Amino acid sequence: MTTSIIPAAGRGTRLNSSLPKALIPVVGKPMIVWTVEAFERTPIVDKLVLVAPNEFISKFEQLSRENQWQKVAAIVAGGSDRQQSVWNGLQAMPDETDWVIVHDAARPLVKPSLIVAVWEAANEIGTGAIAALPCSDTVKRSLDGVLISETLDREQIWLAQTPQVFSVDLLIEAHEQAIKEGYSATDDAMLVERLGIPLRLVMGDPTNIKITHPIDLLLAEAIIACEL
Repeated sequence: MTTSIIPAAGRGTRLNSSLPKALIPVVGKPMIVWTVEAFERTPIVDKLVLVAPNEFISKFEQLSRENQWQKVAAIVAGGSDRQQSVWNGLQAMPDETDWVIVHDAARPLVKPSLIVAVWEAANEIGTGAIAALPCSDTVKRSLDGVLISETLDREQIWLAQTPQVFSVDLLIEAHEQAIKEGYSATDDAMLVERLGIPLRLVMGDPTNIKITHPIDLLLAEAIIACEL
C-alpha cells in the first residue's frame, strides 16, 4: 500500500492572508483541493493523510465531503513546524502502508505523472527518491548575508521539490532519530540522508512551484490558464 501524507498546516503569513495557506483560493478553488485532486487521479496512490491546522480540521473534512475524495483515510492536526506535521501524519497512516509519499499542499500544480515517476524510482532503488531540478543559476555562498564567501559548482546543485517517496520503515526511523537528537530539517530527504541512506534524484517539473509569496499565486494562476 502507498499512502501520501500532505502537510497543509502552514499559516501563509507571507501571503498576507488570514486563511491558512492551503485554503487560499487558486483560480477559484482552495489550494488543497488542487493538490488532493492530483493524488486522487494518481493510480499508485491508495490512501491520503491530510495534516491541517487544528482549528480548520472541520473545514478540511467539509472539503473532503463536498469534493467526494475517495482516498482520504485521515485528517489530523499539524505540529509546530513542517517536520512535526509530517510526523503526526505518519502516526495516522494505515498499518498496511509500505511506501510513503510526502508532498506539500503548497505545490498544488503537481502532476500525477511526476508522482508516479518518483514512486517508481523509489521502488527501483528500494529506499526512496525525490523530485528535484538542476540549478541553472550561479550559486553564491555567504556566511553573513552581506559578503560572498565562495561560489559553488552549480553542476552539483539540485533544487529539491516534493513529492518525496520513502520506504515507510526508513522514513519512520529517520524521524525517530531526529526526535531523539533534537534535529530539525526542512524536508524529509534531509532526515533520511542523515542515516547514510542513498536516495534517487528524479527530474522535477518547473511548473511544480511552491507557493510562498503573493507573486507565486499569480504565477500558479498563469500556469493553470496556459494548461486549460
